[in-house]
Amino acid sequence: MSAEHPDRYEQIWQRVRRVILDVVNSVLGPPPPDVMQKIDDVLREAKRDWEKGRDQCQDEADETP
Repeated sequence: MSAEHPDRYEQIWQRVRRVILDVVNSVLGPPPPDVMQKIDDVLREAKRDWEKGRDQCQDEADETP
């Protein structure tokens, strides 16, 4: 997480999760636990990939003269 806004990024990911679950619930009804777990797994992987990409961009920016 960024030292500048560590809580802000977490708030964004929690909001994304909430919106996805709201949409699933409104379209298909309450999702079963295994579907909720899959959504959480996908979001966790997406968050990890995003953080990795963000960190790589920051590293590249730090290396640029």
